[in-house]
Amino acid sequence: MSPWIVAHRGAMAEAPENTRAAFERALDYPIDGIELDVQLSRDGVAVVFHDASLKKINGVRKPVSAYSYHELCQMDWGAWFSADFAGEPILTLEETLERYGRQTRLLIEIKTDGASGDRISNRNVAHTVVDLVTTVLPSHSIDQMMVLSFNPDIIETAMRRAPKLTYGLNLKTEKFPRRDWPVRLYAASLPIHRITARFVAGCQSRELQVMTYSCNTEAQLDQALGLGVRVIMTDDPGKISSRMNR
Repeated sequence: MSPWIVAHRGAMAEAPENTRAAFERALDYPIDGIELDVQLSRDGVAVVFHDASLKKINGVRKPVSAYSYHELCQMDWGAWFSADFAGEPILTLEETLERYGRQTRLLIEIKTDGASGDRISNRNVAHTVVDLVTTVLPSHSIDQMMVLSFNPDIIETAMRRAPKLTYGLNLKTEKFPRRDWPVRLYAASLPIHRITARFVAGCQSRELQVMTYSCNTEAQLDQALGLGVRVIMTDDPGKISSRMNR
C-alpha cells in the first residue's frame, strides 16, 4: 500500500501556512491530504493557525485565545510570508471543512495554550473540533478525517465525544511512555529526524500506522519510505509528489 503524501499546513514552502492560498496551492499537486492546526479564539471560534503567539502576524506575543474572532478577522494573515499574499484572511475550521473536506483528507491537529493546556480548555477545543467535523461533513467525508494532537488528554477527550473518528498522537520523542498513549489510536507521529526502525516496529506491534514530518528532501523521503512510514507530511508537496511519481 502506497503511503499518503500530506501537505503540512498546506504548501507552506510556497504560501503562508494554514491559509486558503497554501491549501489551494497544495491541491494543485497529486497529494493525499492536508494537515492543518486549530485553536480557539477568545469567544470560542475554531480558527486555523499553528503558532503559540501571533508575533509574526501582528508583532504581539499573545496567543489566538487572547483575541475575539472579530479582532482576528481584522488582521493580515499573509503579509508576513510575502507581499504577494497581503490581505489573506484567517480561516475558520468550519470554512475549511466546507471548502476542502469533500476534496481531500484533512489531518486536523488540535493546539493548546502552553505545553499542555488546562482540562477545561482542552475539553472545549476538543469538543468544538469534533462537533464541527461530525456536523459539517457528510458521513463519507468524515471517514477521511483524522484528529491529531501532542496532548493525550485532548485525544482522549475527543474520543469520548466522537468515538468513531480516527485519531493520531503526535510525539516529540519516541521515549514518551506507551502506557500513557490513548487507547484506540489509529496512528502515531514523530519528526523525520527522530524516527527509527524500533519506533516503527513498536507501532506496528500495536497495529498503529506511523506518520512523520516534515519530509522536504529526497533523502528524508527515502528514509521514510525505507522505514515503512504510512503518512509522510511535507512542507513542499510539489517537490515530494514529483519525486514519488517519477
